[in-house]
Amino acid sequence: MITTTVVGSYPQPDWLVDREQFKANVVPRIRMPQVWRVAAPWLEEAQDDAVRVAVAEMERAGIDVVSDGEQRRESYFNRFANALDGVDPDRPGSEPAASCPLDIRARQP
Repeated sequence: MITTTVVGSYPQPDWLVDREQFKANVVPRIRMPQVWRVAAPWLEEAQDDAVRVAVAEMERAGIDVVSDGEQRRESYFNRFANALDGVDPDRPGSEPAASCPLDIRARQP
């Protein structure tokens, strides 16, 4: 038997996120509460509902290893990055690579 799973994020429902905000801001590096279509007091409950929908769809499709579909994430890294010590989401840098002590661009062949 070959085990199946979803790789990457499961699409968030339109009732949960405003896709136009993603288009206008590319990938959010900091918290972007404006992407959520649900007001803050009900956001966690709405995200839980989106997880239920994603899990049900995965189960219906016969996926062996289901996940929450990353329904709570604004982008593929900002939820993780904003949880790190030393990240100041209220004062994001405009060019993070410029302040990096190790310039990976210098490694280019």
